[in-house]
Amino acid sequence: MIIPELIRPLLWEFDTEDPSGTETMERVIIERVMQRGSWEQMRWLLRQYSRDRLRRFIQDRGRRVLPPRELNFWARQCGFPESVIREWLVQAKNKEKQWRGIP
Repeated sequence: MIIPELIRPLLWEFDTEDPSGTETMERVIIERVMQRGSWEQMRWLLRQYSRDRLRRFIQDRGRRVLPPRELNFWARQCGFPESVIREWLVQAKNKEKQWRGIP
């Protein structure tokens, strides 16, 4: 897997010249771009990976780790039903409150 220069700043702790574990690196790239990516990086992600692949990531991991705003955006991009998105957002907001120590 060749990681473009555009994405490398999001992967500062990895050796992006020789990424081993392609499947693991793919998950890291998807997660980082979804969490912290610029508009240009997000557009790259949508071109690089199928909606089905991004959808699987959200289903398997993203719904538990993405902040509410990003989860809402990506879940809608991937076509999840509104009822599912609402449920995930409630969970994400509760996690965020716990992390910040808000009752």
